[in-house]
Amino acid sequence: MKSGRLSQGIGKDSSGDSRSEFALACMYEYLHKQFGLSKASWELFLPEMAVVHAEAKCQLQEAGQLVTQFYFLVEGLVRFYYVTPDGKESNKAFYAENNIVGSLSALILNEPCRFTVETMESCTLVALPYDPKGDIWQVSREWQYVFNRCCQLMLVRNERREAELLTLSAKQRYLQFVQNFPHYIDRIPQYHIASYLGVTPVALSKYKNQWISET
Repeated sequence: MKSGRLSQGIGKDSSGDSRSEFALACMYEYLHKQFGLSKASWELFLPEMAVVHAEAKCQLQEAGQLVTQFYFLVEGLVRFYYVTPDGKESNKAFYAENNIVGSLSALILNEPCRFTVETMESCTLVALPYDPKGDIWQVSREWQYVFNRCCQLMLVRNERREAELLTLSAKQRYLQFVQNFPHYIDRIPQYHIASYLGVTPVALSKYKNQWISET
């Protein structure tokens, strides 16, 4: 069951909504600068996009469900997390502004999502439908490139995360987190950071200042 509220303004129909216009403008500027997306290719996909305004604790994608779209995060913070059979949550990743979020592997393989994507703050996102056999994805090499590059960047991030979990101590994992995501520290509750690092909240509270002072 999704918690929080979610509202949408879709593509060009949202022209009267200044927040939606701003969200779409931010997304295009980022994709143009990072991936060279042209205005023509942007306009081709624009009618299919939906600007989404979500409250905190809104589940954008749920574990066990098929997904048909992914998101560009314009404003806010989200987390990816797994749930064990006994109900324990384990944080996989955090993403803030100017990131693609969602289970790309579930889209590619057309299988249920293995984790849940949940907002941690009020968020503004742009939802993009994904159908590899659809006209846009077949015709537009630029959108194919954007999607492929996003997959590659997520792969790199996941590989680095795996290496940290398998090779670094708790202290090293925390210091790496601070280095990699300095702007996340004050936005993420400590118990969520502890879950991401694979330590208890008590241990993190006890040692984090000591770890920082020793660097």
